[in-house]
Amino acid sequence: MKSRMLALCLTGLLGQVGCGGSEGEATGVETPVGEAAQAIRGSRVSFNGDATSDLLWREQSTGNMLVWLMQGPSLAGTATMPALSPSLTVQAASDFGGPTPANDLVYQPATGVGGDNIRFLSDSFTVLGLAPIANLRPNASWYIAASGDFNVDGRTDLVVHNRDTGQYFYRYMNGSTSLGNSAISSRPLPWFIVGAADMNRDGRTDLIWRHRTSGQNEIAVMNNLSVLSTVALPTMPLGFYLGATADYSADAHVDLVWHNPSTGHVVLWWMGSTSVGSSATIGTMGSGCPTWFSQSSPPPSVYGCRYLVGPR
Repeated sequence: MKSRMLALCLTGLLGQVGCGGSEGEATGVETPVGEAAQAIRGSRVSFNGDATSDLLWREQSTGNMLVWLMQGPSLAGTATMPALSPSLTVQAASDFGGPTPANDLVYQPATGVGGDNIRFLSDSFTVLGLAPIANLRPNASWYIAASGDFNVDGRTDLVVHNRDTGQYFYRYMNGSTSLGNSAISSRPLPWFIVGAADMNRDGRTDLIWRHRTSGQNEIAVMNNLSVLSTVALPTMPLGFYLGATADYSADAHVDLVWHNPSTGHVVLWWMGSTSVGSSATIGTMGSGCPTWFSQSSPPPSVYGCRYLVGPR
C-alpha cells in the first residue's frame, strides 16, 4: 500500500530535489503521513521506547554501536544496536516516522556524496528497514549536522551544513520523503552547528553552535531560518564535543551531554531553557582516545574508541 506524499521541487545551488515518488517504497517500510515526531512528543529521545532519553555510542573502526539505557541522568543498563558499516557515519537520531515509536538513525557515507539513508529501528533494537534520502547533499562539503522540526509541521527535518563555506539549509521531511529545502543561510566559520532542539520551549527548533578554535558555545533562538536572538553558553574546552541533546532531567527542558574522549568523562549540562542550571559528570566512556569536534567530520576510526553520536 502506498501513501500519498507531498513533494516540492527546488532548483538552484541545491539542484532539483524532492520530486517523484516516496523514497521509502524501496524497502517496503512505509512512513506514515503525520506520524508524531520528536518535536511534538516532547524532549524525550528513547531508543527502547521507555519514558527516558538514552545515549548512543559508535565505534567507527568496527561499525559497532552501543546504547546507554538511562533513567534520567543515571545509567540503568546497556544494549547493543546492530552495527553499521564503518564506511558510513551516524549523523542524526530522532523519530522519522518509522513503523514503531523508537527513534531512527540517519547516516551518510564517511566520504563522498549520495547514499544518505534513514535506518528504521524497533524498540528491541532490530532493523526494520531503510529508506534513501535522495539528493540531500549537493557535494561532499555538505554534511548532515542535526535533526529537528524546523517548519513546525510535527515531522522531523534535517539541517545540512557546509564545512567549507559556513552555509546551511533545512531539508523539510515527511519520514524519508522530501518536502523541499529552505533557502540557504550562512554563518562565518569556524562556527559549526553541533545540535538542534527546542531549547526555550516555544515549539520551534533552535540551533546550537560551537566555535572550533575558541570553544565558545551559543544557542541561536530560531523561527525557522530567522534568528530571533542568540544566547551565549559557557565555554567548553576543545577536548569535549557535544554528543547528545535531549531531556535527561525529566523537567521537559532539553539538556546537553558532552564527552571528552581523552579522559572518558561524560558531562551533563542540566538546562533551564537557554541557560545552564548545573553540570555533573554522569559516567565515563573509554579514555586515551583522539579528540573529535562534531558531525562535520567522522569520528576517529580507532579500535576500542567509542564516540557519542546521539540523540541529536
